[in-house]
Amino acid sequence: MNVMPRRLIIFPLLAAMLLAGFDCYAAPQTGAADKDATPAVSKVAKPFIPSATAESAAQPSVAAPKATTPADDEYDAAPAPVADPLYRWNKFWFGFNNLFYSGLMRPFAKGYAYVVPKPLRQGLTNAYQNFIFPIRFLNALLQLDFTKASREFGRFMINSTLGIGGLMDVAKADPNLQPGNEDFGQTLGHYGMGDGFYIVWPLLGPSSVRDSIGLVGDAAANPLTWIFGPWAIHDDYNPWYWSYIIKAGDVFNNLPGTLEAYDSVVGPAVDPYSAMKDAYIQYRRNAVSK
Repeated sequence: MNVMPRRLIIFPLLAAMLLAGFDCYAAPQTGAADKDATPAVSKVAKPFIPSATAESAAQPSVAAPKATTPADDEYDAAPAPVADPLYRWNKFWFGFNNLFYSGLMRPFAKGYAYVVPKPLRQGLTNAYQNFIFPIRFLNALLQLDFTKASREFGRFMINSTLGIGGLMDVAKADPNLQPGNEDFGQTLGHYGMGDGFYIVWPLLGPSSVRDSIGLVGDAAANPLTWIFGPWAIHDDYNPWYWSYIIKAGDVFNNLPGTLEAYDSVVGPAVDPYSAMKDAYIQYRRNAVSK
C-alpha cells in the first residue's frame, strides 16, 4: 500500500524533470537557429517602396537627370527654319547660277588661277577689301561696337600705308587687328530683325529679306557708289559703269576659291539646293551672333 503512492509521486516528478531538461536543451538550439537564419532573410530582395529615397537606394548606379537652365534649352533647341515661299523662283535661279558659275565660268576661273599666281590674286582681294572698309567701319559704329570700329580704322591706316595701298594685309600680323566682315545685314540682325524668307538673286546668289535690304545699305556705304554713283559727275573719264566693272572684277578674282567652297557644300549633297540654302542661313546667323 505504501509502495504505490510513492510511485505515483515519483513518476510525475521524473516527467517534470525530463520536460525541464528538454526545454533547457531546446532553447539554445532555437537561438542558434535564429542567428543562422538572420543573414538568409537579409539576402531577400527588398519590397518596392514608392518613395524617391527608396528608389535612389535601390538603384544607386542610375544618375539623376541633370538640371537644365533656360540658356541650355535655348542652346539645345534647333534653329528655326527659314520660310521659302518663292521656292520655284529660287530653284530656277539657283539652277541658272549653278550653270553660269559652275558650268560656264569654271574653265575661265581655272585658267585665271593657272595664269595668275595666288599671292597676286590675294593682293588684289586685299586692295579691294581695304578700299571698301567704310562698309565695315560704319556698320560697326551702327552696332555701337567701338572696338570693331577702331580695329577697322586701324587696319585701314596701316594697310593703306605700310601695305602699299592695301595690297598687303600687314595689319593681320597683329592678333588684335584681324580682318572683320561687318555689313548692313548683320547690323539689322544685331537689332533683332529676323532672316525673313529665303530668296535667290540672279548672279548674286543666295540671300534673305534682311540681307537683301542690307545690300542696299552696303551699296550706299561703298566708296564706288560715291565715286561712280548717280550723283557723281559722269564724263569720258568717269563713266557710270566702272563701279560694276570693278565689283565684277573682284568677284571673278575670287571665283577660284568661291567654286572650291561651293563644291564642298553641294558636291556631297543629295539635294544641292537645300544644302546651299542651309549652309547660307547658318553662315549668316553665325555672322550676326559674333
